[in-house]
Amino acid sequence: MTARRTPSAAQRAAEQNQRILEERARLLAAPLMPDATAPQGLEVVAFRLGAEHYAVPAHLAQETQPLCAHHWCRVPAVPPFITGILNLRGRIISIFHLAAFHGLPAHPPTPSAHVLLVRGGEEMELALLSDDTPRLLTIDPHTLQPPPAAPARPYLRGVTQDMLILLDLEQLLADPRLVVDDDQDQSRSYGSP
Repeated sequence: MTARRTPSAAQRAAEQNQRILEERARLLAAPLMPDATAPQGLEVVAFRLGAEHYAVPAHLAQETQPLCAHHWCRVPAVPPFITGILNLRGRIISIFHLAAFHGLPAHPPTPSAHVLLVRGGEEMELALLSDDTPRLLTIDPHTLQPPPAAPARPYLRGVTQDMLILLDLEQLLADPRLVVDDDQDQSRSYGSP
């Protein structure tokens, strides 16, 4: 007669853990099914500047910070759309006033002002000035209305039914007025042709 060996409690627990891990692995390896309840559309970061509400595609927004949390200063002899500069973890970032860029009157930063750090291309980054805390939204890009006929039109992708202005951030960051040409500035300062 052979003795029948029964698994110990530790062996049963180990086998149970192995089955659980294999089931988890199977579920994680399965392709994702789209969630019918999840919002479909474009994620944007929305912010307010004066009476206008703007948005930028979320994938171009790096972070948002309260302006009062940073030491920032105004800079002489810069275009009026540069409110100032701030030091963000050792990087000097321009604070960009969107209204002034479009030729509208600019107001000074409010006590609740925030900056939204955006990045486009390989090197271009700046901080968009916001009167309040930017928020993440999802919009349906198919419902965007064409931007109004205005000087700012090349920098706008459209307007939502709620009057949220979606910026064409890539176009805005490519504007030559935002780029400082060091070579040109040095040739002028040294008197070279």
